[in-house]
Amino acid sequence: MRIRGIFFKVFLYTVLFLLLVVGTTGLLFSQQLIDFYNNAQMQQLSDNYFQLTEELSNAHFREFMYIAREFADRNQSYNFIIQDQFGRIVFASVQIDSSEITGQQYTLTIPIGYGFTLSALAETIDSDDFSQLYSRIAIALSILLVLSILGAVVFARQMTKPIRRLVLDAENMSMLRPVPPPDNRKDEIGELSHIVHDMYGKLRDTIAYLEETKETQRYFFAAASHELKTPIAATTALLQGMFDNIGEYKDHPKYLWECLKMMREQNKIITEILEIVKLTDNRIVPNYETICVLDIVEAALPPYQTLIDSKEQDVRIQIPKELKCISDYGMLSRALSNAILNSVQNAPEEGTIHIWTEPHGVDYLRLCIHNTASWIDEETLPKLFNPFFRTDKARTSGQGRSGLGLTIIAKTFDCMNLSYGIGNAEGGVTFWVYLPRAIAFGGDCQL
Repeated sequence: MRIRGIFFKVFLYTVLFLLLVVGTTGLLFSQQLIDFYNNAQMQQLSDNYFQLTEELSNAHFREFMYIAREFADRNQSYNFIIQDQFGRIVFASVQIDSSEITGQQYTLTIPIGYGFTLSALAETIDSDDFSQLYSRIAIALSILLVLSILGAVVFARQMTKPIRRLVLDAENMSMLRPVPPPDNRKDEIGELSHIVHDMYGKLRDTIAYLEETKETQRYFFAAASHELKTPIAATTALLQGMFDNIGEYKDHPKYLWECLKMMREQNKIITEILEIVKLTDNRIVPNYETICVLDIVEAALPPYQTLIDSKEQDVRIQIPKELKCISDYGMLSRALSNAILNSVQNAPEEGTIHIWTEPHGVDYLRLCIHNTASWIDEETLPKLFNPFFRTDKARTSGQGRSGLGLTIIAKTFDCMNLSYGIGNAEGGVTFWVYLPRAIAFGGDCQL
């Protein structure tokens, strides 16, 4: 383990704190222990002479000598004296001078009546006894210190183990390597570990999204460059031919019109590309309002009526007049217009385009656009919303179709957080979108 590591620091700080606590405890309580030892001896001494003092207190002073002698004979290890009121020794269990009384450290003096006192003597604790007492205290504190150090090791290990794992996980995260899920801890370290892992998960999702976005942008700009390169090259060739008056290019009005037509088509593609960029960057903010579904669908049909008539298609609309939704009128109108155009272009001649709504729960309605006699390969369905994708480039590239209509639909509905899709249905292909209801079939149903 590293000297500067968190384990060593936690262990060192804990041991230093324990040494301070143990040392302070020893200094503060050593004298208290000695005093306790002395008091215990005095209490024991008082209990030893309790019977003698009781008998002397209840006897006549002439009987003191007899009672004291009898007690001394029974307890020859006891050392005591009886003094009168002038301090003269009238009885001693052993031969002792009065001057020696003051030299005894433990002396218990008990009045027994008639001016007499009994002094119980105990041997003074010598230096060896104190050494033994201090040795016992030192041993006890040492054992406490050793146990505390062992506890500090366990404490430091338990504290640093999850931190060390978090460091290893962070190192793997910095390399974008997979990491195991965090331990199910309920403390602050557990919370920190979960937060770090959640951040890492979000970071990986963001990186994956950015990589996907980068790939999408690369594909988008490559496709856009391809779509714009060919007509620009063709326009350049036409202008060069007219400039040089080569062959049929001398008919300037005819080929200038062709150039103008191609430039208009490219201008339309560039406008759609800019719209997609704005929708992708969330620079277009929806302005929600209550919209009549039938009105917005009918308003999207006139621009394509000539194409519908030329293909002799039948458009059927089944939407209640009272049905309303909440959406951005301009964005929804643009998306539905592209969806209807896509359906008209892909429906065969004399085909049917059916537009209807159906309830979806209480808060939503499902708007469907179905064109008959059509079919899309299952492998192609996920690619339909990709920019510049065409199911049949040979058939569609010359029909003024940029391949961005469905992409604009997808970006628009994504911007408004609406669910949508396209797929094969019975007898054809159906596009659908789920719209929030405002007033459904005459009944209020607010978002």
